Amino acid sequence: MNQDRLRIAVVDDQQLLVAAFRSLLDAQADMTVVATAHDGRAALESLRRARGRGEPADVVLMDIRMPGLDGIAATRRLLSDTALSGRDGDSPTRVLMLTTFQEEELVLGALRAGAVGFLLKDSGPTDLLAAVHAVAAGQAWLDPVITPYVLRALEGEPEQAAAGPAVAAVDSAATPVSSPVDAEPAERPGAEAGLLPGETLTGRERDVLELVCRGMTNPEIAARLYIAESTVKTHVKALLGHTGCRNRVELVIHALRSGMVDPGL
Repeated sequence: MNQDRLRIAVVDDQQLLVAAFRSLLDAQADMTVVATAHDGRAALESLRRARGRGEPADVVLMDIRMPGLDGIAATRRLLSDTALSGRDGDSPTRVLMLTTFQEEELVLGALRAGAVGFLLKDSGPTDLLAAVHAVAAGQAWLDPVITPYVLRALEGEPEQAAAGPAVAAVDSAATPVSSPVDAEPAERPGAEAGLLPGETLTGRERDVLELVCRGMTNPEIAARLYIAESTVKTHVKALLGHTGCRNRVELVIHALRSGMVDPGL
């Protein structure tokens, strides 16, 4: 097998969905499916066999709700077993949860178990492949549609409660990204609450942050603010630098908890 390929495992109790995902992923030049399963226990065994033959999974697409051992419990067992997940090595296994609109109450449990992203089961191929690449690269992935669910699940939780990598504490050593020039300074109360020392937000950055926290995509934000999508990307990059957050998921949760954005959103 070409070791340059991302090794993917697909776990879901719907056999047709597993077959569809496998077909799509195996068709990619840089991906290969090394394990499949239809429940949590079978997933752990399949992942163990894959690692034993020298094909440890880089990313596991894990159904959040399954009979027997569900996706949350399977993720917890997988990531707590360093011999199985490789979390202490150079290529740890990362879990991307497959979910639906009806599973809001399970989101927090999945974060605590160590999942680094959430993807709707009915997402298109482009989003699926983008999510796999992002998670494999060590980033978190959160479908914009699911963002409000995550925020509601975290409402009232202390910051350290959600221990998963997707909501890790802000890394103060992160290299700040310089902000684009914007003439309007931030004047709203609490704007500096969640910023790194010496950092400030412009009014436009504040607008973009609020819309990101509403779960809007970059094209939707661009349309709402009448600016180019590339400008939205620049502002999001600047916001990550101002806060020290490493990705969009951390930015949303950090903004909510620090008071940068009204939780009432």
